[in-house]
Amino acid sequence: IIGPTMASPLPLSQELVSQLAVPQPHRKVYKDECVFSFRNPYHSDGIYVNLKTLIGVTKKFLPLDQKRSRKFPLYLHQKWTRRLKPKVESSTDASQPTKLAVGVEGGFQLPDQRIETVKQTRLVLVSPDGSETHSLAYPCEEKLPEIVIKIVEAVLSRTDATEAKDIFSGSLEEELKESKHAKSLVQLDNGVRIPNDPKKWACQESGLTKNLWLNLHTGYIGSGRKETGGTEAAIRHYEETGRKYPLVVKLGTITPDKADVYSYDEDCGVLDPKLDEHLAHWGLDRSKLFKTDKDMTEINIDAQSKAFEASVITGEGEKQEPASGLGFKGLVNFGNSCYINSTLQMLFTIKPFQDRYSNYASEVFYRSPSDPGADLTTQLCKLAEGLQDPDLQKETEENRKLKQQTELPDLSDPAIEIKPKMLKKAIAKDHFEFAGGRQQDAQEYILHVFKAISQDARAFPQTPGCQDLSKIFEFATEEKTVDGQSKQVEYKVQQGQTFLTLPIPKPEPPQNTVHKGDGQPLEKKCKKEEKLDHVPLEKCLEAFKHASVLGGYTSPVTGEKGVAYRSNLLRTFPEYMLIQLYRFEQVDLRAEKKGFQIQKIRRQVVFPESLDIKTLASTGPLQGETLLPKKKKQKPTVNADIVDAVKNMGFTENAGIRAALATSNAGPEQAVNWVLSHMADADINDPIQDGDDDDDDDSFPPEIISQVAAMGFSDNHAKRALKATKGDVPRAIDWLLSRGGELGPEEKKKAVLKPGKNNDSSSYKLLGFISHIGDRATAGHYVCHLKKNGKWALFNDNKVTYCENPPFGLGYIYLYQRI
Repeated sequence: IIGPTMASPLPLSQELVSQLAVPQPHRKVYKDECVFSFRNPYHSDGIYVNLKTLIGVTKKFLPLDQKRSRKFPLYLHQKWTRRLKPKVESSTDASQPTKLAVGVEGGFQLPDQRIETVKQTRLVLVSPDGSETHSLAYPCEEKLPEIVIKIVEAVLSRTDATEAKDIFSGSLEEELKESKHAKSLVQLDNGVRIPNDPKKWACQESGLTKNLWLNLHTGYIGSGRKETGGTEAAIRHYEETGRKYPLVVKLGTITPDKADVYSYDEDCGVLDPKLDEHLAHWGLDRSKLFKTDKDMTEINIDAQSKAFEASVITGEGEKQEPASGLGFKGLVNFGNSCYINSTLQMLFTIKPFQDRYSNYASEVFYRSPSDPGADLTTQLCKLAEGLQDPDLQKETEENRKLKQQTELPDLSDPAIEIKPKMLKKAIAKDHFEFAGGRQQDAQEYILHVFKAISQDARAFPQTPGCQDLSKIFEFATEEKTVDGQSKQVEYKVQQGQTFLTLPIPKPEPPQNTVHKGDGQPLEKKCKKEEKLDHVPLEKCLEAFKHASVLGGYTSPVTGEKGVAYRSNLLRTFPEYMLIQLYRFEQVDLRAEKKGFQIQKIRRQVVFPESLDIKTLASTGPLQGETLLPKKKKQKPTVNADIVDAVKNMGFTENAGIRAALATSNAGPEQAVNWVLSHMADADINDPIQDGDDDDDDDSFPPEIISQVAAMGFSDNHAKRALKATKGDVPRAIDWLLSRGGELGPEEKKKAVLKPGKNNDSSSYKLLGFISHIGDRATAGHYVCHLKKNGKWALFNDNKVTYCENPPFGLGYIYLYQRI
């Protein structure tokens, strides 16, 4: 701490220095991107990091940050610029490679590796209106207080809070597991020694020098499969040696920290934690090896990009005109994030999402919590603003210049990129899988996004513009069960459904066989000139309505076991309909010793731009049907110890009873967590009545409802009070009066739907769809097609192009709006 008489190039008072924050290991530092916008240090304004809060903002948000930090003035300012690396004079021609490698010193240099980033850092004092009053370049010759230097160095050395700990590069990269052979690998002592020089490697059968696989057991070098230019010598050696030596490594992919290892009998890419030791057995020093060949991921990408399905989805071979302007901003893939990007693009094409998170952005930013980078609503508002930000649509002059100098027409501009890293963390803070860096299923992610939005709306109802937008996708289904013995029927309504999942009739067994070659993962799909099987959408709708057979069903009429038939229709139609095609199925491959596996159903189901789903509308009980007798519900028991535990936390007894019942008496911790997540429920402290949660008829004569409503209450509130008091009008009025204004809006209490005819409008228009490329939902690549301003566009991460022929038949998730 400096005193008033100590010399300093900046006027730093003792009070100011005492408020500086030393970045502890647990403390987040936001320095690489503004928490309220997608401006980063590459932007012309740079990023200002508040040295009290360790929150980074761009110049536009300095006045807001001044209010939030109570006028703390000291910031660390970062400004990054890119330029061509200066030419270095050398006795040798630097342009000529001396190594058979790409992207390493002496090897073939990629054009973008000639670009370097120059980082400029300043210490800045800012006034409450956001203007700079003092500035000092850092590091500087002037003497600064040691505490200031310590904090600045700590901030600069810290990893930004947005950086995930487990991000895998490459959108098609899959998780690998350790080979069962790795720890006890049998290696022959046959005198084979392999030179470290890649120029001396060759297939022992054909003499080929590319696509070479080393058998780690025998030291044999053979070429790979025919599809990748080999002769299949590697797998032939495995077969000819009695299938005893399955572990191989691709020589050209070995680097000090990475290599492609494959196990023939495990039939997949694997990890070998002892690879250094296993290579040394054959004389190879891994620390001196470098990449000279394509790895599995690159080969798989090549194979997928040439496939019919992938080429149609991505528009390969068509003229692809770049789409620009508001609404056509792409999102950068920051490591297997294509499922996130596709989901967010589709959701934010909906006007309610745009209005909710853009119209109230300024108020949300002002009232954002102390860690805005982790706040869901803040980050959703940030994305809504970013997608419509005209400044993020304009390429910088710096990037245009570098494009010419490097001859890279597709060179990305980091100053205008949108990487929703903070939003990803805010959405996935309670979900291990979505918080990690592996590929995930887009449909599961959409459901999790809705859950996060719903929880956020309940937890923070005072947030400006608060609205649970997951509700605009919800609909109810009517389930019909026919007792096979008595032929009597039962109807139930399931509310809160989000996806209409349609099955696809199973395709015919493929006639062609897939040759494994060297075992590298090659997608089993058609050649480009072939066509995928076509299934009419009507067949999928019929399959959805088709009744399934329930075995072991006990008839409520006869009391004997038999069968029942269950089918579903839609009791309501939502404002926005999400339709998922059931493109993945579990298949039994135990005969091939592969167990059960998930395989993709590749058939085209063409969805029209205008869709009417009235054939799915529910009917309710039909004339001539006899309803099954209703089962009498047993009154649930409540664990008194759990209720006491909830009461000891300061909650009411009724809240404890509801929590115990909702968690099936799982325990005090689960009950308390349930109460914390349902504190906004209007009836959290209400006593549970005998008929609260059953489907019994709770209708009351209109005159009784009017008596209660005459006291100034709505009909719905009157019905609820009458139900709670078993139709006693005076008690119902007292019940409502005792709650004053705490009953909440009517939408807080979901009306119970009865089976009946669906009279909602069933006409929809297509807004967009998400497609999947690959074999599994949790691997491969996701893209999104959206219709904007009357034109269809393909959103392939950061690349956005107009699409003349959208692949309506190859979607995975479709979004419709009711008209």
